Amino acid sequence: MRAHLRRLFFFLSFIIFFFFGIHILTGRNLLLPVDEDASLVSSEGQENAQFTLAYAPGTYMIGHQPKNTAACIWDYGLPSLFSYSVNNIIWSPQQGRKGPYRILPFIIRGVDQSFDKKLLPQLTLCTHATADLVYNIVEIIRRWEGPVSLAIFVPGYDAGLAVNLLDRACRCEPEMNKLSVHLIFPANHPPALKNNCPTYGDCTALDLQINRSDTERFRLGMTYPINVARNVAKVLANTSRVLVSDIELLPSEKLASGFSEMIDGQPPQYGLVFVVPVFEIEENERPPKNKKELMIAMKNGVAVYFHRYVCIHCQKFPGITRWMLRPDPGRVKPLIVTRREYPHHRWEPLYIGTQEDPLYNEDMSWEGRQEKMAQMLEMCLLNYHLIILDGAFLVHSPGIKRKLKKINASNIYEHSQEKKNAQIYLSITQNLLKKYPTNKKCRQ
Repeated sequence: MRAHLRRLFFFLSFIIFFFFGIHILTGRNLLLPVDEDASLVSSEGQENAQFTLAYAPGTYMIGHQPKNTAACIWDYGLPSLFSYSVNNIIWSPQQGRKGPYRILPFIIRGVDQSFDKKLLPQLTLCTHATADLVYNIVEIIRRWEGPVSLAIFVPGYDAGLAVNLLDRACRCEPEMNKLSVHLIFPANHPPALKNNCPTYGDCTALDLQINRSDTERFRLGMTYPINVARNVAKVLANTSRVLVSDIELLPSEKLASGFSEMIDGQPPQYGLVFVVPVFEIEENERPPKNKKELMIAMKNGVAVYFHRYVCIHCQKFPGITRWMLRPDPGRVKPLIVTRREYPHHRWEPLYIGTQEDPLYNEDMSWEGRQEKMAQMLEMCLLNYHLIILDGAFLVHSPGIKRKLKKINASNIYEHSQEKKNAQIYLSITQNLLKKYPTNKKCRQ
């Protein structure tokens, strides 16, 4: 009788565990009917939604006033003046002089001059932004313990907006002394400051922040050279180990120090990188700081793995079910070793690697999507091994991305850019497949 009850208990436990695992993986309740069309409504288009945002860049400093002194070390006369010569300009890492973009490096210089490197984890978070998203850096900088390298695309007066936001951040957040900043701009549209002085609000910088549609980049119809920005932030980092991320992705707490403890002083190994899983959370929820908080959010259906509703394969990493079912280890640790091969050949992981890893192709724009695919194919052909990390993650904070129902001018424009990226990708992959030995598992 006891043996029968034990078997029944284990069977019921297995069923409960199975459904819980699937629930947190998908963010859906399998026992209830689901309206699939509901997942196609844009989170930005919920006109009738009435809620207060739990997260916005800088809201943790509400009511705080900017200090007279800045935590940042500026160059080129900034932030009040802007003076540089042609000798200060460098070219993009991949396209060089032939490319359409120019770089003004280190308008803000961190770590080297303001910090003893030994006090910081030797891992740089490399990120990028357009002018309208610059203030997201305060949220990253307060979570990330190591140095940060930020590349900003600033055609024309977008530079003035970026400088004003950075100046506010530098006079409000002491951790900004870990930050280095580089400006990217078209060769025929150099950066400039506006004549008007910035207003003086509090440290939330709500008086300075604008919508993307108000930027000069948007008004002139410029595509965002996202891979130029990634390469610049990476190449100009002050450490050999780097995590190339995006400005709207927040790192889990103690990711940098936890990784440093895990590797315990071991030098980088060529062909080996460490994948940091990426998730996203509803915009009316606070971004989780650790895996325990993330798992609670996923159990409640307010968090999912990144791009689940717009590109199911892009961030669905190998071992995701195992990752979900394991409790928070309380530290950064390896989970599994994998390759970016079929059936995961459309996966676009974010990872801790080195400055020696392949560059991102600079011909591909952000608007055209899947701009990291060519780099990942090259890493596959180079026989890279990828270690999935547990106890560490990135979280997309402005909300869960969902497909739009309505077709508008923006959709049509992005579709044209997607076709352009696809053509560039086809050309790149043909060259890569000729360049490296054949591996049938490294698919396009």
